[in-house]
Amino acid sequence: MNREPKTLRPFFEPRSIAIIGARRKPGFGFGLPLFLERQGFGSKLFLVTPTPGALHGRPVYAKLDELPEPADLGLVLVPAPATPEVLAACARSGPRHLILENAGFAETGPEGAALEDRCRGLVKEFGLRVIGPNCVGVVNTANRFATTEVIPECLVPGAVGIIAQSGVFGNILLDWLPEERVRISKAVTIGNRLDVDECDLLDYLAEDPATRVITLYLEGAKDGPRLLAALKSATAKKPVVILKSGRTEAGKRATASHTGSLSGEDEVYEAVFAQAGAIRAGSVQELFDLAQTLATQPRLFGNRVGVVTSSGSLGALVIDACLDQGLVAATLSEETVARVRKEAPDWMNVKNPLDVGPSGQFKVALSALLNDANVDGVIAIPVVPFSAIRSFEPLGLTAGLWIGEIQKIWEAAGRKKPLVVGVVGSAGWVERIRALCGEKVPVLRAPEHAARALQALLKQKT
Repeated sequence: MNREPKTLRPFFEPRSIAIIGARRKPGFGFGLPLFLERQGFGSKLFLVTPTPGALHGRPVYAKLDELPEPADLGLVLVPAPATPEVLAACARSGPRHLILENAGFAETGPEGAALEDRCRGLVKEFGLRVIGPNCVGVVNTANRFATTEVIPECLVPGAVGIIAQSGVFGNILLDWLPEERVRISKAVTIGNRLDVDECDLLDYLAEDPATRVITLYLEGAKDGPRLLAALKSATAKKPVVILKSGRTEAGKRATASHTGSLSGEDEVYEAVFAQAGAIRAGSVQELFDLAQTLATQPRLFGNRVGVVTSSGSLGALVIDACLDQGLVAATLSEETVARVRKEAPDWMNVKNPLDVGPSGQFKVALSALLNDANVDGVIAIPVVPFSAIRSFEPLGLTAGLWIGEIQKIWEAAGRKKPLVVGVVGSAGWVERIRALCGEKVPVLRAPEHAARALQALLKQKT
């Protein structure tokens, strides 16, 4: 079977789509046709179900060979036992690319595993390309195509590619990521990996010009040596960040019952990731904190970090986190010290971390660090009690006046070195900081993650 990356294109850029198992009652297959119409794919859409007639004002066909033209991509929503029959029908007159969004296979036990093995044999025999089963398919923000209903906010084009072994987990990420200002290029949920697996998609996204960073949620690999080769190839072109489940025995059992995967020994995966140059995240939050930073910031060419903060305790915690990551606190240049001290009150210590407190010098200190030749990367931690902000805003004293237009300050410094913002506080404060940072400066809800993000930038080859 041809496994070249280009063979996956119809999954993301279909010329026509058949929903096989469309429903006339609420559930999978009922709302999807309406969603695809709203996204502009109505003229390319065919509905197939055993009882012909109409659905949402569209004709329904009883068989694939009754379609006016062969479909490019099939979305399969039939009950699991009917899948072999669908595969055979597609081999005769239907789409050669299929996304099996149905469940009831290896994740359910021996009987489901036997059905999955039978389907895998048919896929190989017929030369089909299949994503799934037990998945929700793909998203491509470039053409606003998705094989599951998603909120419009997640279709804003970005640079982060997602490969997720879990279907619903992938869907939940798509709901959450817009809140974190993480913009995606493509997302794929691969489920039980009847055919297309994480290695195929690593190869595909490594060649995808819209994807700058690849994230991978992995429960277990089918082929360890192939995974190592795919990761090495991908990391030579762009960063790959991985979140791996099944570290514990209980996690391994949960993984097996979820997508039928064998997660294997965690130490082996750790070694594979390290050898390939991939970055391992410890949590969902860290996965996308790292991805957002890698997608928006330039490389870090040295390990000297400058920290500006309005909270001395948070500044100290972040410096500790930097040291844990092999980074060091930069020695500030005489020019930076003089520039900050010029307007600083007597009580303010002009050293790294730069704790400006309530002095109003945050934007001056941030600009000075970004322009300091002794500093390779900057972490900013803007903290102001939100009660004060709400009290002063009616008087015209906004967060921008206190902190500065962060993205503009970074751009004025030439965007030559990475800037990561760590913020804690109320949702209102976080939203104001995000507005000041725009789309180009990452805002991380855990300031300590900023140190890990800079360390990831230091390791990058491209």
